[in-house]
Amino acid sequence: METDGHSPLKFICSDGSVYYVKYRSGKSFDKKEIHCLVFEMICTRLLQRLHIPVPEHALVSISKDSYASGQIKVNKRYIKPGVIGWGSKEIEQTDLIKEIEQIQKRKEFNKLLNPDDLIRIAIFDLWVDNADRHSGNYNLLVKMEDGKLKIITIDHAFTFGGLKGMNIFNNTTQPSPHRKLIESQYFRSVVKHFSKNERLEISNGFLSLIPELDIENLVNEVFAQIPTEWDADPGLKKRIIDFLKSEQRLIALQQICKQQLQKNFWRKKS
Repeated sequence: METDGHSPLKFICSDGSVYYVKYRSGKSFDKKEIHCLVFEMICTRLLQRLHIPVPEHALVSISKDSYASGQIKVNKRYIKPGVIGWGSKEIEQTDLIKEIEQIQKRKEFNKLLNPDDLIRIAIFDLWVDNADRHSGNYNLLVKMEDGKLKIITIDHAFTFGGLKGMNIFNNTTQPSPHRKLIESQYFRSVVKHFSKNERLEISNGFLSLIPELDIENLVNEVFAQIPTEWDADPGLKKRIIDFLKSEQRLIALQQICKQQLQKNFWRKKS
């Protein structure tokens, strides 16, 4: 599937479900691009623990004769039988949120099942330094559930600074709202329907959950599942733990959230 990132492969897997499978796309010659799959695993596990809607995931082993080489032009450099990729389970009947789909009226806002999760996702992105959810590319799905649209977050390969930052991120890397969801037009169009006190209440509640996470154990569990053939950097695990647990970063995160969520988001006159 053509994307501006890993161009995931769509496979029917042995459990009968469809997965979007990522490995190395062939667009990058940096061997450490494989770390993006580690980031997907870490972030999906964190999002699940934080009760934010995210697709189920699994490691996927590519079997012989499961594809034709002409179908995987972008991936043919690396995809071979026996390769283990990271798979995101398909959620049927969903649509990608597009930039033009802004929530201007209260009636539109009321159609959202979990608009408060959009604030939590924006904070999560600041925390993990997601470089791939901003205006024009939200990586958010909506699915009709109980007569309303449920927001679901996807695609966390370019967290921890993305391709440009994955080799240098550390516990002193400060969170920044620049080119993040929290500064996007879609985010503002939704959040303006919350009062400032409501926004801060949602934010403070979510931020209070982060220190309660057993981050070290969670990261250790993920690394215990990483295939040895991915050849992940031996120092990556500690860097991730230190990055996520950094008190300095969490303090900065709290300040950014307070500043951003107290802004006046109104519809500009044409």
